[in-house]
Amino acid sequence: MENKIRKFREKSKLSQHKLALCIGVTQGTIGLYERGLREPSLKTIKKLAQALKCKPTDLFPVLKG
Repeated sequence: MENKIRKFREKSKLSQHKLALCIGVTQGTIGLYERGLREPSLKTIKKLAQALKCKPTDLFPVLKG
């Protein structure tokens, strides 16, 4: 699933490590999400959006329709 996690993380000036701490996953998991090698659960998508101050659909445009 295509996502924009890295774009929003860099815009927020957060490292993968800091974002991981914010949402309760490992830095490696954030890397897997950013590369599209692993898909976060809906609950995790909501946590990511909250931490990155955006909407879930900003991170995962495919959720719009």
